[in-house]
Amino acid sequence: MHAPKKKAKAPRRPDVRSIAISTLTRVHQRDLTVVPYIRLSGNWLQNLGFNPNERVTITTMEKLLIIRLEEGK
Repeated sequence: MHAPKKKAKAPRRPDVRSIAISTLTRVHQRDLTVVPYIRLSGNWLQNLGFNPNERVTITTMEKLLIIRLEEGK
């Protein structure tokens, strides 16, 4: 008698969020520079395992940002 095979879990679809890109004005000596600014906050981050005072790494590609928690050091 064979044990029944377990069904492979279907990959979970990623949640998609839409946020606005704001601007931030930086002051350096007498120069003002306006740069894009993205702020992420909310309980949803903690629900995903992103807790206060932890560090993240951001991998960049053309029109893509990947944000990951740094492994414990």
